[in-house]
Order: sequence, then structure tokens, then C-alpha cells
Amino acid sequence: MTADLPVDGEAVAGWVGRLVLRAEQDVIWALPEIASDEHAKLTAQTLAQLLDKGVRVRLLCPQPVIRGARWHRTIGELGPRVDVRLSGAVRQELVVVDGAAVIAPDAAPGEPGGSRASMIQNSTVADMLYRLLCGMWDAAQRPSRPLSFEGGARGRVLREVLILMAEGYKDDAAARKLGLSVRTYRRYVADIMRDLRVESRFQAGVWAARAGLMESYPD
Repeated sequence: MTADLPVDGEAVAGWVGRLVLRAEQDVIWALPEIASDEHAKLTAQTLAQLLDKGVRVRLLCPQPVIRGARWHRTIGELGPRVDVRLSGAVRQELVVVDGAAVIAPDAAPGEPGGSRASMIQNSTVADMLYRLLCGMWDAAQRPSRPLSFEGGARGRVLREVLILMAEGYKDDAAARKLGLSVRTYRRYVADIMRDLRVESRFQAGVWAARAGLMESYPD
């Protein structure tokens, strides 16, 4: 069954979010672009609620999406909680919920929105699209940098903390330099070590230098 869903003035992303939140186990989301600030905000809110429910979420998108300012202000704030892979083959926004239903906004990439969305509940079609997205996921690349370092306000602070760690600053001196409390600074250090999956500050500095995390790049 395919049902067209009128949104009556509400953003398509809002309807998509409501439907996606029905998920109980698994969501795979193909996101070709973030079309507007509202789209970004609603997508981030939906992802956060899914993660809080314990739903497995896989987000598949082209690399420019995670480089954009809208990402950094919204989805990027979720940091490493979001499991993202990069593929230039993503052309249409599709969300498969629990492998059994597909939600497809009608707006084409480059358009700020649309007036309808479709929910496909035909098991054969849903299974086909689920397998297609899973195949794209398996072939897609992981981001070269941890998402928490991909720009935005949080990314800038983490890079500054990382540089001070690598330069051997003591926690209290580094915290003063950045205008942070020692407790907040140490929380950032713990986040860095967790995100980079290292056990020492020295390892974090070596890993980050090799990955180019301490180099500046445009937001």
C-alpha cells in the first residue's frame, strides 16, 4: 500500500519525523542534502529521539552534507551518537523504518520543501528498497574524521583542546587559556579520548596529527 500524506502547511520534515518515530528497532535514512534550517532542525530532533529510544539509526549521505553549516548547528551536535556513512550515490531522501515501511518526501534535492510525502507499506517494495539502502551502506565510506570534529562550535573547541593536550598543557592552565572551568575542560578531554578510541593523551595527539584534526579548515 502507498499512502500520500498531505501536510497542510506543516513542513514535510515534520511529517517524516512523526512517521519515523514509530520505529522500534532499525532506521536507515538516505539524506541527499539538508534543504533548509527547518529541515535540519527537525531531522536532528527526530534522530535524537530515535537514539534515546535505543533504535539503531544509520544515516547515509554525500560528504558535502556533513561539511555544511546547517549540519554543524543541528545534526552535528549529536556527535558520535550518529552512525554516518558517506556516499555520492544518494539522490533521493528515503527512510526505511524497521525494514517494513518506506517514507519518501516528494521534494527533489535542491528544493526547500514540498507539499506531500509518501509512505510505502507494500512489503515487496519496502524490502527491495531496504536491501538497496543496506547495499549502499555496506559500500559507503566512513567519515575520515570523527563527526564531533567536523566543524561548528563544538568542533572548534575540541580542536583547541586537542592542540593544548598535544602541547603538554596542564589541565588548569589549558582551561584558563580557553576560558573554561577545569571540570568542563576535562570533560572535553574525556570526549576526545572516547571519540578517537585511544587510552592516553599521547595517543590522542599522535592519532589526531595523522588524521589532520589539528589543521584548521573552513566551517
